[in-house]
Amino acid sequence: MGQYMHKLDARGRVCPLPLFYTKKEIEKLKPGEELEVLTDDTIAKNTIPQWSREHGHEIVKVEEAGSELRVIIKKR
Repeated sequence: MGQYMHKLDARGRVCPLPLFYTKKEIEKLKPGEELEVLTDDTIAKNTIPQWSREHGHEIVKVEEAGSELRVIIKKR
């Protein structure tokens, strides 16, 4: 299908900024589009997936590599 994925690099930012930027980017997307979020903030590792689920978005994938987290969110 080759769906275009939007990317947000929030590495080096501390909460609440990674979640704030994630919210702003999700608002720009159309339903079904995906956002890849990269963060190295330990609080954001919990708040971004939690916020996404609470707002009805699908968590497609969560990957941790060392101190970095990659979350793929599909907008509903």
